[in-house]
Amino acid sequence: MSGLRTVKCDERSPTRTPGIPDPPLPFTGGRIPADEAEWRFVERRVMLQFFVAPALSLAALGGGFSLGWPRLAAAGLVGLGLSGLLVAWFAITERRLMFIRGGTMTRREYRYFIYEGFAAIPFGLVFAIAGLAALAAGLLYLDGRSAAAMRDAVLTRPHRLLLPLGAGLACQGLGFLIGFSRAGISWRERVGVALLHLPARLGGAILLALGGGALFTGVVEWLQPEVFHAGFGRIFGNPWPYR
Repeated sequence: MSGLRTVKCDERSPTRTPGIPDPPLPFTGGRIPADEAEWRFVERRVMLQFFVAPALSLAALGGGFSLGWPRLAAAGLVGLGLSGLLVAWFAITERRLMFIRGGTMTRREYRYFIYEGFAAIPFGLVFAIAGLAALAAGLLYLDGRSAAAMRDAVLTRPHRLLLPLGAGLACQGLGFLIGFSRAGISWRERVGVALLHLPARLGGAILLALGGGALFTGVVEWLQPEVFHAGFGRIFGNPWPYR
């Protein structure tokens, strides 16, 4: 029970984790579970979202490719998509994300972190976009579309890739900019945290700009493909698709 004793080491303020650094950006501002009941709840949630469901999907995906069973591989893709949507559902509806961090899979080395606040919504949307993309690819494969046919469809009309990619980058950048809440600290500490997270804010602004550019390009290609092709040719000196 060493892990539970570690979790309870700072019951005065569950937002503080002395001696336990926060996970890498953008997931800053997390806290460890406040008590044993919450620790157990987070453990079950993390295991379901990031271990059990993805592991079963990846096993089906890998088994399908190795055995030459395309429908099993497609089912694995569908499972990965549903796994992403599951994470997105909890993140958006509860406005929190839960992750595990540590060097080894022992209770002395890893910690569960809970990230709470409005930033969970755009980060959840990232999972939703990725999950929908995997789900769509799996369903199209089950419907008889080959991987080569899907690739050709994207090359023919690249907005099919640019729009979800741009939306994902924009949501990721928005999550950086918003940041997770860090309740229970003084205004001086808040200023220090804001300064510490300036690189994350800058990264968020860059991602948001990249996502906006991809979205704009995707909309142009969707509505006026001739303008996209002409612009691509002027910039790169070659027609689309560039080979």
